[in-house]
Amino acid sequence: MAYDGIMMHQVKNLLIETIKGGRINKIYQISKYELLFQVRANKKNYQLLISSHPMYARVQLTSLSYPTPESPNPLTMLYRKLLEGGYIKDIEQIDLDRIFKITFSCHNELGDYIEYILYVEVMGKHSNIILVGQNDKIIDCIKHISPSMNSERFLQPGALYQLPPMIKKLDPFRSEFVEDNQLTKIYQGMSPILSKEILYRIDQDESFKEIMKEIENSQNLYITKVNDKEYFHVIELTHLQGETSKYSLFDGLDTHFNEIDQKERIKQQTSNLLKFIQNEYQKNTSKLKKLKATLDDSHNSDDYRIKGDLLYASLHLIQKGMTHVEVDNYYDNTKLDITLDPKLDPKANAQKYYQKYQKAKNSINVLLEQIDLTEKEIEYFDSLITAMSQATYYDALEIKEELENEGYLKKKKQKNTIRKKKRPQFQQYLTKDGIEIDIGKNNLQNDYLTFKYAHRYDMWFHAKDMPGSHVIVKAQDLDEYTIRLAAKIAAYYSKGKNSSSVPVNYTLVKTLKKPAGSKPGKVILDNYKTIYIDPDDEFLQELTKK
Repeated sequence: MAYDGIMMHQVKNLLIETIKGGRINKIYQISKYELLFQVRANKKNYQLLISSHPMYARVQLTSLSYPTPESPNPLTMLYRKLLEGGYIKDIEQIDLDRIFKITFSCHNELGDYIEYILYVEVMGKHSNIILVGQNDKIIDCIKHISPSMNSERFLQPGALYQLPPMIKKLDPFRSEFVEDNQLTKIYQGMSPILSKEILYRIDQDESFKEIMKEIENSQNLYITKVNDKEYFHVIELTHLQGETSKYSLFDGLDTHFNEIDQKERIKQQTSNLLKFIQNEYQKNTSKLKKLKATLDDSHNSDDYRIKGDLLYASLHLIQKGMTHVEVDNYYDNTKLDITLDPKLDPKANAQKYYQKYQKAKNSINVLLEQIDLTEKEIEYFDSLITAMSQATYYDALEIKEELENEGYLKKKKQKNTIRKKKRPQFQQYLTKDGIEIDIGKNNLQNDYLTFKYAHRYDMWFHAKDMPGSHVIVKAQDLDEYTIRLAAKIAAYYSKGKNSSSVPVNYTLVKTLKKPAGSKPGKVILDNYKTIYIDPDDEFLQELTKK
């Protein structure tokens, strides 16, 4: 990560341009580490994201949609009480350190003017968001640091706020170049990756002043990908010699952190969901092995019948109290030793073996039924594991809702309010020819897409014999390009994502049927065709979001 002091300097400048003087309309705590401020400035609405995440802490404007809690926690209620309706008076950075100081001008309950300061410390695992009132007294913060944790600088309500210890360094925007292999030791706010880039450019005969001027004038973010890992800064990181994309500063931060945020949000908000699904899958896999082993034993039930027959034919050899008897096995002309119950007479021993035979015979049907049900459970949870592997935060919430509807998870009690049921949030894209393609990312979305949203003459795609997305193409008489594109999408969003030559079935929606009493996402298809395709994510470049 390169959200260093110099990048924060550029973020600060852009924030001053866009939201300084803006009014705070609403505040949300969207996760354990993050606050989202809705700001009205210059006749526009903005979202200010402030994160104190141990690895992804940052301040930025965002255009992404973040889930907001239905009921505020005590911290949110406090921040709303003090700051909502107030204005952003100033946005400062402490030197070029990774500390923002945002001053709010507000009015208290009596109408008196009052200022509050929000310090945002972007310092790895020590990152924090601290609201300070008059006389530098801390009102509250995202992370409380007690005196037992840090006796020199504790952060909790009522304590006096003091800045972290500072190391004196040069300001790179106002100082001459000092030759050193690690510029991070010399200059404020400079990360190791920016230090390497500056030294690399100087070796290419660029001057230090020119590089710093380029940084100061930049309102862009350059993301460079090397071996599937992304690096970013406000100037291009040419020394990495990777594939670079250019964005406006805040769009670039959204692009880089979007997937990371989604995974982190799923981990935080649905932390036990994947574990539950995997446990259910393993539990049913173990159950299936035991059922099949029991079935094998039941198929040997003829042994009990044969022993009953032989005991009846040899009653003259048996007396009550015997524990076993050796008889002639006229089925294969051998001798057979049969265990007896000494408490039973000869006929009762024979009858006991007949009872065992009948019980084993009857259990076969029950076992076959249980095996069928268990195999369906394994298939169902396998589909959920596949869905979770590519789920967004909202997809994961819908999977949780599905498990609640199916009775696997207990529903939380809702307040006595009537809520309109939301439509599942499936993905919608347009091809270069303007054809709509819809993708279901979980079973609820798949069911809705196929049986409620799709027209009967739309085309349906799904990876053959494996869990995956239902893909709907809203057009008729598809050309080869569109068929291959839709098949590639279906293969990519399936369990066969990392395989080659994945078979994908496709057919008209009107041929599909929903099996009675089946789990969500199940269909019966008829009169279909199959295409074999190699999945990859290149198709994303050929689609635009609807």
